[in-house]
Amino acid sequence: MTRSLSISLEGIELRGRCGVTPEERMIGQTLAVEVRLEPAECRGAETDDLEDTVNYGQVARIVREIVENREFKLLERLGTVICDAIWEQFDLRFLEVSVAKIAPPTVIPASAARVEIVRTV
Repeated sequence: MTRSLSISLEGIELRGRCGVTPEERMIGQTLAVEVRLEPAECRGAETDDLEDTVNYGQVARIVREIVENREFKLLERLGTVICDAIWEQFDLRFLEVSVAKIAPPTVIPASAARVEIVRTV
């Protein structure tokens, strides 16, 4: 029998500095981050013990630390840095991080610009 378990964090909204122009990075904007991961092993499903799973509170802290304390020109780079930090911290089989800039400065109005970064074993 094959078993799969995924953990998601949805709708993380933080103020960050991500943009090509210096003005955009200086002002900052709302960035929405979502994370979906599959632990390599998750004994927590049987033990009901936080120590036996990926603590999504720790995942949220990693995201917050990067978004609020660093500056990026590209969403692609921001997403990659978040993805790499989570991947290094936990033993995972799959990780997907999406980062969206709400109301990006585009010629034609758009509700968001989004990138998705995926890591797999």
